[in-house]
Amino acid sequence: VAFPPPPLTNQLEETIVREYAEGISVDNFLESACCVCGMLTIQSELQSLHDRDIDLSPLVPDGPVTCQERHSMDDPIVEIPGPVLLPDCSDVCTKCLKDLDQGKIHSDSLANGLWVGEIPPQLKDLSWTEKMLISRVKHNICIVKVHVSGMSKMKANAVSYSLPMPKIYSVLPPAREDLDEVLVFMYIGPNVPTHKEFKRTPMLVRRNKVKEALEWLKLNHSDYADLDISYTNLNEYSEDEPPVIFNYTQSMESNKDPEATAVNDTEEDEGIEEEDCPFVVHGLTGTNLNKLAELRPYEITAQAV
Repeated sequence: VAFPPPPLTNQLEETIVREYAEGISVDNFLESACCVCGMLTIQSELQSLHDRDIDLSPLVPDGPVTCQERHSMDDPIVEIPGPVLLPDCSDVCTKCLKDLDQGKIHSDSLANGLWVGEIPPQLKDLSWTEKMLISRVKHNICIVKVHVSGMSKMKANAVSYSLPMPKIYSVLPPAREDLDEVLVFMYIGPNVPTHKEFKRTPMLVRRNKVKEALEWLKLNHSDYADLDISYTNLNEYSEDEPPVIFNYTQSMESNKDPEATAVNDTEEDEGIEEEDCPFVVHGLTGTNLNKLAELRPYEITAQAV
């Protein structure tokens, strides 16, 4: 190969620019869901069910997979008839299409016991703490840190690491004092937080929202069928302050982490001054935790938060 190479010809330049433009075209990045497996797939790899004569009988489950929504304990448990498909979707990905052409279903298909249905309004817009209150199995201990800078910008993050033995609840929500075993709240800022600051964090609990979520789960989720909903425990939770005792540290310094700051980052503080603060969750698996413990056994939590 000759070096240095000859200069680019006009034709080669046009070819490079054209292929680059084709490679970054919107069609190569737009994604839609597959109606069989529900996974997001590039639109160029999807085909419409209406364009193919596909036998959908393999998607009709032999046993109970789907369930119509129940609104009271008197409503019977009724399956949704027909093949198990994603609602309001008519495209199928190439891997599912290949298996359907062979008369079988893909391992990731919704009909293979992976159907969960659409998310009801009762389970939408739940805060971090509200999700913890309706969770029947708790695998992790969570340390939540809210940091407010001297310029009143707020951000929050949580460090979560696994429990040696998961906690399984037969009664939800748990008693308020039990939440101290799995949740820690740290607040750093120039002033002691008030309801106005707490409202911007993911730590507050709306009792009515938790009540509606648990009642819906008891009616429509098989793992919650034998759950006891304790309205006495629910009334213990205040809607104006966090459900656990918070550790307050006064600080007027910036809330930016120097180790995670880019060289060209010129902002003095991170976060926002109004509305809900940004919230990031970090996880430590058991393998990582053991490895870190060998190196710095007393610094794991301190470094993480």
